[in-house]
Amino acid sequence: MTNFSKIVVFLAVLGFLWSCSAEKKSEEQLYAEAQAYSEKGDFTSAIKTYEEILRLYPESSNSYKAQFLIGFVCSENLKDYNKAKEVYEKVIKNYPDCDLADDAKVMLESMGSDSLLKNLPK
Repeated sequence: MTNFSKIVVFLAVLGFLWSCSAEKKSEEQLYAEAQAYSEKGDFTSAIKTYEEILRLYPESSNSYKAQFLIGFVCSENLKDYNKAKEVYEKVIKNYPDCDLADDAKVMLESMGSDSLLKNLPK
């Protein structure tokens, strides 16, 4: 084996070991990261982070929040009402008893309007 081949193998093993040792971020860390992205106006990264929460923590009792927040960012920040509609409908279908299911229904009814306050029940 040549020195170059040894270096390549060493770097490959090192990279593999590094990737295996990388810690998985906690759900709380990911929510904080997504919020920070939203506050900076990086809405695409916020959505990707919420999607990562759903992928890494699918059985979490807070999964519905990540799903709802994807819809919220799509509707309120990106004005992507088709995607938001799809996401809010998932919240209602997959988490019908969660505390955001009614909010998802309100968001569906009010998407695109100037003010959510106009559509809130009196």
